[in-house]
Amino acid sequence: MAVHPTAIIHQDAKIHPTADIGPYAIIKENVEIGANCKIDAHAWISHTVMGEGTTVASHAHIGGDPQTLNWKEVPSLVRMGKNNIVRELVVIGRSMVENGETLIGDDCFFLANAHVGHDSIIGNNVILTTMAGLSGHVTVEDGAVIGGLAGVHQFVRIGELAMVGGMARIVQDVAPFMLAEGTPAEIRKTNVVGLRRKGYGEPARANIKEAFKILFKSGLSLKTAREKLAEIEDKQGEIAKILNFVNSTKRGLTGV
Repeated sequence: MAVHPTAIIHQDAKIHPTADIGPYAIIKENVEIGANCKIDAHAWISHTVMGEGTTVASHAHIGGDPQTLNWKEVPSLVRMGKNNIVRELVVIGRSMVENGETLIGDDCFFLANAHVGHDSIIGNNVILTTMAGLSGHVTVEDGAVIGGLAGVHQFVRIGELAMVGGMARIVQDVAPFMLAEGTPAEIRKTNVVGLRRKGYGEPARANIKEAFKILFKSGLSLKTAREKLAEIEDKQGEIAKILNFVNSTKRGLTGV
């Protein structure tokens, strides 16, 4: 373990011998840092369990008290998977719930100044670009991308492989595989680039495009749109994912 002599580390913090802690980094209580993690100068980490291979850039702030007016001091955590990249000035708040956790998956990329609010659940391979902001209790599913300066309301869900455009205002759920843009946000099209990068073939992309037309362009009621979706031959399971998401929405769907 390479720990710079100016780093401040709480006596109870658990740091793997292969981790690297930079100058003036502050590692506070209730912290576990996994193998091959790198914590840069002036980073601040508290109440966090961090998986192996994660890097945290200068002045990032992880595991601080949740930013909510009715916060009462209770034990809680940020729990991060492996191989995440947390860039400069990113803020990730711990849970506001006693023994609760803000959850981060594997292989996520949080660009400078991104914010993850308390009790959010972030899947794997998620990207939050510069100054993207998630309020508390937001869920972002695997492979989703949140554009710069986009803002996401509390309790909103962003579906798998969805794309939220820069400066969008998201107050309702964004369905899987779709691209949302605007203020207020609308569903513009399917996330064609993301689908191709993830290896979705033409039949799957055609099904998703048909789902887009039924949900967001047909003018059908949501009940009728669901029935139409269920009629699509779904060999790859992408329609089932969309239907499950639509059927479980509580805040309503962006674009419907």
